[in-house]
Amino acid sequence: MRHATPLLTFDSELLLRRTLESIPGLLVWGTLVGLTVLAFTQPLLVAVFLIFYDFYWLVRALHVATNLIASYRTLRRMRGTDWIARLQLLDDPRRALEVVDARIRDVERQVAETSGSERQRSGKTLRQELLFRNDLLRLRRPDDQWPTDVPRWTDILHVVILPTYKEPLLLLTQSLDALAAAIYPKERLWVIVALEERAGEHAAVVQRALEARYKNTFGRFLTTVHPDGIPGERQVKSANASYAARVVQQLLDAGGIPYEQVLISNFDADTVPSPEYFGVLTYTYLVTADRLRCSYQPLPLYHNNIWEAPAFTRVISTNSTFWILIQFARSERMVTYSSHAMPFRALVDAGFWDPTVVSEDSRIFWQAYVHYQGAYRTVPMDATVSMDVTCAPTLVQTFINQYKQKRRWAWGIENFPFIAKAFLQRSAIPVRERFLRAGAMLEAWHSWATAALILAFLGWIPVLFGNVEFQRTVLAFNLPRVTRTLLTIGMVGLILNATLSLLLLPPAPPGTPRRRYLWMVFQWVLTPIITSVLGALPAVDAQTRLLLGTYLGFWVTPKVRVEPMRVRAPLLTTAVSRR
Repeated sequence: MRHATPLLTFDSELLLRRTLESIPGLLVWGTLVGLTVLAFTQPLLVAVFLIFYDFYWLVRALHVATNLIASYRTLRRMRGTDWIARLQLLDDPRRALEVVDARIRDVERQVAETSGSERQRSGKTLRQELLFRNDLLRLRRPDDQWPTDVPRWTDILHVVILPTYKEPLLLLTQSLDALAAAIYPKERLWVIVALEERAGEHAAVVQRALEARYKNTFGRFLTTVHPDGIPGERQVKSANASYAARVVQQLLDAGGIPYEQVLISNFDADTVPSPEYFGVLTYTYLVTADRLRCSYQPLPLYHNNIWEAPAFTRVISTNSTFWILIQFARSERMVTYSSHAMPFRALVDAGFWDPTVVSEDSRIFWQAYVHYQGAYRTVPMDATVSMDVTCAPTLVQTFINQYKQKRRWAWGIENFPFIAKAFLQRSAIPVRERFLRAGAMLEAWHSWATAALILAFLGWIPVLFGNVEFQRTVLAFNLPRVTRTLLTIGMVGLILNATLSLLLLPPAPPGTPRRRYLWMVFQWVLTPIITSVLGALPAVDAQTRLLLGTYLGFWVTPKVRVEPMRVRAPLLTTAVSRR
């Protein structure tokens, strides 16, 4: 007897994936629609909620401001550090501690005997030495023995991957010139420019120009061409980066170089690292006890073309910098963002960058986190990398490009289904840790999409459209005043942002009028509008697409330069030789 073949098959994996993908979007739309409906039908309830919500964000803003100041002070404190000298001391941690203790005693004496600016300089040096001592002490084991598995700094090999599609040759050479200007031995630096076959003749021209210019600059310089149409891949940056990294793996294997001695930095095409980047990265790696289970995050600055960019894109980009700076103060929940570094061993163990995702910068962290069953983290670095602010020939096109870029960043919510599914299956990760990690991601993306809209618009609905009974209440009369007072207090955060943005700002190009500095301050009054239109709306867009299964592809932000880039790192205009 033959059994009938079912017309429909049940795909449990697909059902689970689509269920998890729907959660962020349902929460966002449930919040926005639900609160809007309640604002008309239950204005008193919504009014009470809004007062508590405004107060919550006021407290949160003050807490964020505290973390922001603390992280900035730490970053500033480390300016001027001789990282190569520190690395040389690290070859013998026991001897290094003795040297540092002696230097601390000398500096303490200088602080006691001097005054004024000289005392301030000595105080800064003292704080640097104390931090160095703390790093050394963290290496010492509980049995008062020093570890024997710390590699020598000269054994560390740095690999930099610069994936590119159709970026201008000028942009690439400026990024590569900054690498060549790094304060680090160039023989320990491999640079790989990862081109795309689908870029056609542009890729061929770039390849010939770069190989001729940089072939003798670094320990190894090569270009790779990622084939188009590889099965199982999408046209995303991660596919190109993974292809280049696998080429590097073959070279390492052929040379017998241990993965544990290799650090790989995945940069954007416009990334310009500070001269001390590799020294800081090597130092941070060596003084971190669980170094092979960590990614390393520099502070991203969007300074390459900041003086030429419109005000609203400057605010968006600077806020992104501040968000990472805030994470530096609570690194236990930090996830990699944009340009960052990680051990090559961890990259291989995690299966390289997923060639199907858009947000490869954060996904690779979650891949490693899941692979190592929660024993993986992100360590902040006292170094910066600079990138481009979104800019286009016209203001309208700049606005469109900025919206698309923010939507692509907000597409990082695609990581939620990945980690949620993994957390359902990985019993080795403590339940509390899984719950906190998944909850923190949902809360962050939900707030991104809803907070600005609630604070800016929802509070007016009960006042303008509430029923007659509500209009006669004292709460209806005082709601706008209470909200305005709380938000006015919260404006302290904008003052802080304006101040820090000026402190981080690179020097203005020659001939720049001084009034431009005033506009760099006053641009922050645009924040409430910008966070709604170019902050919340792209996030709502991204989570709605995930909810509907309309997946976002990788959109390469066009790089437009009004003038040649001005950065702190020296720009080399001729071919440079290995140093």
